[in-house]
Amino acid sequence: MRGTEGGFPVDAAANRRVGERREVLIPATIQCPDGESIPCILRDMSPSGAMLSVSRRHRLPLNFTLSVPGHDTSYPVRRVWQRADAAGIVLDLPRSDLV
Repeated sequence: MRGTEGGFPVDAAANRRVGERREVLIPATIQCPDGESIPCILRDMSPSGAMLSVSRRHRLPLNFTLSVPGHDTSYPVRRVWQRADAAGIVLDLPRSDLV
């Protein structure tokens, strides 16, 4: 089943997001491993990830750092998907070896 969220087509079966999504408009910066900085906008957020708006001319790396103005830290993230001028990301926090 297809629908739209935030103006972008979404396949409901592919939406594996845990938790409720919250629409936001927060400017941010993608810091690529090669040093390139790419401006973007956080469009929605959930406890497990977010959707970014980013110029379609940029093919985002699989792993990068997201910086948000006003936050003292940068967030390691992993790109899950990218289509046109949108990309889905999840926090890429280290897994604990402790069970």
